[in-house]
Order: sequence, then structure tokens, then C-alpha cells
Amino acid sequence: MKVPRKCFLLGAGGMGMAPLAIYLQKAGVLVEAFDDSFREPVRSLLERCGVRILSEPVPSFRPDVVVRSSAICESLPSLDQWKEQGIPVLRRGDFLAKLTAECKVLAVVGSHGKTTTTAMIAWLLRKLGFPCGYIIGGLFRNREIPPGMYSDSPWIVIEVDESDGTIDGFSPTVTLCLNCDWDHSSQYSSLQEFCETLGGLFSRTESSVIVPEGDDLFKLAQSSATCPTITFENSLEPGAYNSRNEAAAITVCRYLGLNASSDDLTDFPGLARRQVVLYESPDRYVLEDYAHHPTEIRAVLAQAENNFPERRLKVVFQPHRYSRTRDLVAEFAEELSATDDLFLLPTYSAFESPDVDGSVENMMGHLPPRLRKTARVYTCLSDLSDAIGTSPLSGDQVLFLGAGDLDRYAHAFSSLQRSKGDDWLAWFDYLQTRLSKDCILRMDEPLADKTTLRVGGSSTAYAEPSCAEDLRELVDACSLFNFPFFVMGRGSNLIVPDDGFAGLALRLVGTAWKEVRLVLDDTFVVKAGTRLKEICRLACEQGLAGFEFLEGIPGTLGGALRMNAGAMGGEIFDLVETVTFLMPNGRVREIAGENLTVGYRVCAEADEGIVLRARLRATGFSSKIEVRRQIDKFSNKRWASQPRESSAGCIFRNPTDDSAGRLIDHHGLKGESLGAASISNVHANFIVNQGGATADEVISLIRRVRGKVKDSTGVELQPEVTLLGKSWEEALN
Repeated sequence: MKVPRKCFLLGAGGMGMAPLAIYLQKAGVLVEAFDDSFREPVRSLLERCGVRILSEPVPSFRPDVVVRSSAICESLPSLDQWKEQGIPVLRRGDFLAKLTAECKVLAVVGSHGKTTTTAMIAWLLRKLGFPCGYIIGGLFRNREIPPGMYSDSPWIVIEVDESDGTIDGFSPTVTLCLNCDWDHSSQYSSLQEFCETLGGLFSRTESSVIVPEGDDLFKLAQSSATCPTITFENSLEPGAYNSRNEAAAITVCRYLGLNASSDDLTDFPGLARRQVVLYESPDRYVLEDYAHHPTEIRAVLAQAENNFPERRLKVVFQPHRYSRTRDLVAEFAEELSATDDLFLLPTYSAFESPDVDGSVENMMGHLPPRLRKTARVYTCLSDLSDAIGTSPLSGDQVLFLGAGDLDRYAHAFSSLQRSKGDDWLAWFDYLQTRLSKDCILRMDEPLADKTTLRVGGSSTAYAEPSCAEDLRELVDACSLFNFPFFVMGRGSNLIVPDDGFAGLALRLVGTAWKEVRLVLDDTFVVKAGTRLKEICRLACEQGLAGFEFLEGIPGTLGGALRMNAGAMGGEIFDLVETVTFLMPNGRVREIAGENLTVGYRVCAEADEGIVLRARLRATGFSSKIEVRRQIDKFSNKRWASQPRESSAGCIFRNPTDDSAGRLIDHHGLKGESLGAASISNVHANFIVNQGGATADEVISLIRRVRGKVKDSTGVELQPEVTLLGKSWEEALN
């Protein structure tokens, strides 16, 4: 396959796709990438390497090929457009096999240790001056080293994954096979079937097959390969998997004519999520490892016992994939029985459908009675941390094992150890390695000057995420630590209490949140942080009608959608085609306007999720002059009927068939004050800050107005503004 000039990658945030994107970009390919759940540091790494990250799965060019992650179903309707245009849509493995067909491929395969060994080989070859490209399925702990690298050399080192069957497309120059266990039971029905797959790869290998000595793989290579078989030392000592990986990497280098030794690996930086010590003190040792197969668990636990035989062994385990857990349930239970204390997390689905037989609860039933009585499944960090408890006098080691989202709990637990019981400090510590460098994160932040009313205290934490990935990490961290958060926008329609907000205040104010694109003659895609006034201005420039009423609303698109903002007879949802939300589970969801639950000053979905962007469609076309005339008309009316002092906008909702402002005015309450808070003389439904008002003064004035209107009319006015962190029922009674 000829190297494409332009490539579009779907599902590019995973550790199969992201290194490939970097390799292609460094090869001179124009790469655009989309994933609805990018995470840091992957996103920043891709951008730093020149890959363009898309907020929607719509590339700016006609790609030569579309490459999809195996996690993305081939029948996805959005892929049809490319197929109809005759553009190839390939799985990552199939594409990589075609892309490297003319290269000298050094393929690393096996059930365990592929990522670490591939990284070791790539590290050694480049250190010893052997030019080669590489694609590794993991991140170096030293984030300055990319997991993908292009070279003009014909050699490329690739970790070839057997999980999706694309291994069958490779014909390597050299194959290094580390081991062979039954895994990925959804792809291979038995160990024999997987061995046959490896045998097929050996038979297609051109120059040499490298396998461990004294292993059944040697027999398989001898019977399958037509090229020479080379062996490397097969250490059987407890926990010696990394030693065996080192031996394999050194053997490969020597085969290529290099004088390599274990000394050359002393400064090998290691890989994220592989044997990473997250916390260490005299009485506690916390380690994270990707072990998600019984064989890997056995090796890690043997190493732990060897390292600290006197310490109590506590293991937090998350099964990975229902199919693997179901088919190896007895083996998992047997290996985990070596622990002193076992704590479990729900099975990570990895896009598989739920299966009761593959659930962690089913696995618990196979544990020995000693563990069955004490092991529990945890879904809450605080519960898990409490259950792990303090270290005994002899100390303990806490191992987090698994390949799903277990790393969240591992890193959060370690942050809790460092913070010594201060949950907010732990939260802040946890986020230090998970946010982009452009994200602003501060503690104890004054909020008054970030609202249009300009009253109130500070928030415990404050953040300005620079991208959707930062936002996702911040919200996820709040969920993990059970902290409240609130997206402020420009702070209109909001009152911050004087005692502040015991949570995270978020503002989407960076340039990435203010993008507006004209995607059709009459349709904009608008990011959540864009000011309504700016949308109105751009619509005027394009001669698009229907946006004029937005001109005087002092907020952003995200806040307008959450409140279903309206004025001058128009509402924001009159213009909405679709809204894209970040949902509480971290996924991105696009919902058509007609499917949203919208009412007077409310949108249920925007209360549940966070608005990322929306497609807004004009009600029609008009001349720029006519649009400007309508804007000026609304603007003049607004200035004549609304106060210019600092305010939060209308305080009360309009009751059915009446106006809150009329009711307040009717009772002669205009101009009534409490401290520096005053009912506007221009519009009675506004409370203005005359300078130096407090939130308590504003709230007390709201309570007074509400009580007088109810006493004389029986109408109980309901606040339209949000009281940050508190309920109006609590504040007004």
C-alpha cells in the first residue's frame, strides 16, 4: 500500500490508534483525528506532534483512507459516506499491515509483555544507533518520548495485536513471540486456535522467528516456520517477566548486529501503567500494573511477595472484558487467592455487552471462603479508600491490577495518601498530570467579579479548561471524589452566596470555547463559550434572520441553552438543530433539538450534561441592513426598559398569564433597597447592585419582595436565577 497523503483516524484516543497517528504525521502524512473521549496526555501529545484534533468526526479534507479503531463498529452509519465515495475504511491492524507490507517488519507478538518489550527494543535500537521506525501500544513514562516514530530506514518495530484477528494480515521479516496463553476468548475459541494463528504468522515470517528457549513455542516455530528459529533466555523465577522481556529485547538487538546488554536498559524510562510505583512511604507501598490475565497476576503477586515478604498484600482488581472474565474465572480466582485482602471493581466492558457470567460478582463466587467473606465490589473512591484502611504495624503494599479505568482509582488513592486526609488537596494533586498545560486550575477563587451581579464569596476550586478533554477530566475527578461542580458561563442569571461555593466553579472562556463555524448557508456550529452577542453579530454579517433577539442577552451559548434563554418574543431553542453534551458518564452525546426536553427557562438535558456545542439554524435570509435594523430596534427597546447597573437579569419567573415585573411594580416596590441592593426603578424584576452589595442583601430583598407579593395576591413568585450551591427553598424559608 502506498503511503497516503491524507488520513482520517476515528477512535484516535486509544493506545493502538494514537501512536499510529504520530507515526503517520512524522512520515509526512496530513492526519486529522477524532475521538469522543480523548484524554490527557494523549490529546496534547498528538497536537504537539502535529496531528489535528477534531471536535466533530468531520475532516477538513477528502481523506485517501479512513482508519478506524477496532472498538468502532464497521456498520456505523457515519462510515457509509466514505464507502460511497470509494474511500477505503480500514481497521487499524489491517491498515498497518498494508502500510508496512514493503518494510522490514520486526513484529512483537504474544499474550503478555508485548508493549513493554516493543518499547525496550525501540529504545535500544535508537540508543545504539540503529535507524528504525516504531509503533508502540503505550506511553513512555517520560512523556517527551513519542510512542510512534517514522524513519527512512526500511526497518520498523511493531507491536502486533492478536485481539481482533488482524494479525493474519502481517508477513514480518522477523517475528519475536514472547509467550502463548489463551486470551481474547471472543476471538479464539481455544488455546489451540490461537497457537494455529501464531503458527500461521511464523510460516509467513521471512528471516527469523525468535522464541523463548525450552518453551512449547520453540516446537511450534520449528514445525511452522520455514526460516531459522532463534531462542532467548526463558527465566522462570518468580515475577521475572520483565527480566524475560529484557532478554528478548537484547536478543533481537544482537540478531541485528548490535552489541547490546542489560546495562543499556538501565536508563529505560518504562511505560505508563506498567509496574508504576505511585506512592511509597515507610509503611505503605502503592503500585499500579496493567495485569489483566491470570498469568500476569501470578507474576505480579510473586514479585510483590518477593519484594516485601513481611508486608500485608492488598490487591484492588478490575476484570477487563466480560468474555475474558467468564472464560478464565477459575484461573482468576486461583491467582487472586494469594492476596491477604482483595478489593474489586466492576468488570470493565471494553465495548462488550454485559454478561452476568463475566461479571466481577460471578467471579467472587469462585474465590476461596476466606476471601469470599471479605471481598467486596466498590464503585466509590471514598468507600474503597476506607476499606483499604491504614497500614498495619508491619506495613502493607497496595497493588492496583487491571487494564480498564482502574488507573483513576489507583492515582486518586495515591493522591489521598499524599494529602494525608485533605480530600481537596488530593483532588488537586490527582489532576496535576491529567490536564493540559493551558488549563487554569486554582484553589479558593473569588467569584464576585466573575458574575454580572458582582456579589458573593469564593469557590473551593476554580478552573478554566482549555479543551473538552480538560473539562472531562475535571468533571470526572469531581465525580470520583464526590465533589460538586458548576459551569458558570459569564455568570449572568447567577447569585453566588457570601459564604461561597464548596465545589468547583468552571468557566468555558478560552479561545477553544468561542469558535463559530458556518457549515451551511444558514447554519452555524457554535461552541458553548461563545457570547450570544457574537453569534448575533456574525448572523448579521451573513444576512441570516432569527438571531436578532440574542443581541442584548448577557450570556454565552451554554448558559442560554441551559436556561432556554429568550427575549423579545424569541427563545434560543427556536434556532437549535442539535446540541452536543458531555454527559455524566464522560461520553459525548449529540441530541436533535426536537428530542430535547425544553420548557420555560429550562432544558432537562442541559441540567444533566454540559453543553459543548450546538448547531443553530437561521429562520430565514434577509439583507444585512434589515437584520441590523431589527437588532437596533431590540437594542433600543432593551436599553429603555432594562437597568444598566450590575444585575443578574430577571430575578423571578413570570407566573402564568402575568408578569413578575408588573406584580412587583403594582405593589410599589420599585426603588426599595436593602444595603446596596435595590429593586430597579427601570424594571421591577431586576435587583441591581448599587456598589458594594452583598449576596445576603440581595437574597433578603428577594425574600421581602416574594413575601409582599404573596401576602397581597396569593401568587408565590419563583426565582429564575440560580443560587450557586444552595436551594432557593432553603434560602427563602
